[in-house]
Amino acid sequence: MSQTNRVSKEQLSAGYQTAVTGWVVHTDDTLQLGKGSMPDKRFAFIYESLTSFNYANSANSPNAYDRRNYLNSNMSGQRVRVKELLQYGTKRTGYTMIAKVGVGNIVNYWIEIDNAVEAGEILPPERYRTAKKSEAISTSGSVADELKKLKELMDAGVITKEEFEAQKKKLLN
Repeated sequence: MSQTNRVSKEQLSAGYQTAVTGWVVHTDDTLQLGKGSMPDKRFAFIYESLTSFNYANSANSPNAYDRRNYLNSNMSGQRVRVKELLQYGTKRTGYTMIAKVGVGNIVNYWIEIDNAVEAGEILPPERYRTAKKSEAISTSGSVADELKKLKELMDAGVITKEEFEAQKKKLLN
């Protein structure tokens, strides 16, 4: 998900409004990691900063198919601190909002905020998750489709098992 317009540093200092209604990410916020969305459970939208020393070394590898060093699955459920908000891209391809975060290593990681939220790689704070839950639950479809969506939300950590069971009971009655 890319934005077409570049945001000024002054606008970024006020924070970034995510796709989740009401949730604005600021520098020094703490983000809750969800689960990696790649088949091997690594994080597709959280990777080593493209300006890091390790990234520069991997770029020279002749076998490098994808030179990004993705965050490993062992970080699922952890919290990370936003060090800086920035944009990456060009006017032609669009800009992606990035949160530069520290994960406990010497190397910084970049999170593509909107893509990571959509994939469940970062979770909105509790108070903003209810909007996402009600949107997912209120969509039309068969009971089986609704149960499948609820199960996916539970697996992504958006809703608890108790909330899943309560919604399941409502749907089946």
